Amino acid sequence: MRSRVSRFTATDAGLLVLRLGCASLLIGFHGWLRLHRAVDYVFFGQPWTFVSLVARLGFPWPPVFAVASAMAESVAAACMALGLWTRWAAAIVAFNMAVALANEAFKGDPIELPALYLIGALAVAILGAGRVSLDGWRRTRRERLKTAAAGIC
Repeated sequence: MRSRVSRFTATDAGLLVLRLGCASLLIGFHGWLRLHRAVDYVFFGQPWTFVSLVARLGFPWPPVFAVASAMAESVAAACMALGLWTRWAAAIVAFNMAVALANEAFKGDPIELPALYLIGALAVAILGAGRVSLDGWRRTRRERLKTAAAGIC
């Protein structure tokens, strides 16, 4: 049986750059600070104005959705960067950015930033992580185990 040779392609490089770029910018400029504020709100009772913004958007249980948004911009973005559960993580980021884009549009503010994050997350959700990712490593490992098991049987 001939083994399939995995090669690092330009598509893999592009997906890596897209994942790392989009996620690191989102975490660095928004997610990290929002996560810290969420932790301070949940564990230390500090006031957090983002909860009132979420309430004005009409979401039920504003504190829950505010923390979920913080998790999307930090934890889901980190998973997207690492390529771990990539499509789900990117879909969560995309949903969060769609809400942010709608909010900015309704206020009449510039929509470029949430739109760029949304486009990047949608592209990753559609295309997946590529080979240079934890998902790619897990997939390759699973394929090797199946091949080894098939050779034994």
